[in-house]
Amino acid sequence: MNHIFIAFGGNLGDVESSFRSARAAIDQLTNTSVKQSSLLYRTPPIGPAGQPDYFNAVISIASSLQPLQLLDALQHIEAQHHRKRIEHWGPRTLDLDIIAMDSMIINADRLIIPHTQMQFRQFVLQPLCDLDTNWQHPLLHQTSSQLLQTLLDTGETILPKGKVW
Repeated sequence: MNHIFIAFGGNLGDVESSFRSARAAIDQLTNTSVKQSSLLYRTPPIGPAGQPDYFNAVISIASSLQPLQLLDALQHIEAQHHRKRIEHWGPRTLDLDIIAMDSMIINADRLIIPHTQMQFRQFVLQPLCDLDTNWQHPLLHQTSSQLLQTLLDTGETILPKGKVW
């Protein structure tokens, strides 16, 4: 079983309900179980102007699915939640990103692990730290808490306290 972190994002519709539904769907995948959920954070949008705020969280799962099998399953769950890929960084009902799988390094056409932008995204790092402050980035050789602190040292404002979802 691989230990995997999945980031959740969304800013359209009842996001909290979509997150709970998607988490339950992930827990029902073959040979997969949800282990922990971070707090839920409200964050300003990145991308096109005029979007509503996002909600973000991270879950940890154990799964024996192969990386592309998991990616396909997550994209199917997104589609069930009416995810439409219209505009890069545009508004969405649900976004599920594989952030990390153990210490795997994957660079394929459809999937890059660890996620290439995670070290620049407090809305990923803070929820990840809720779950594991000692997770080690396999390329940068820093823990999740070190990555978060580096980002905060650049002057980024700390996210407001999250809530249980």
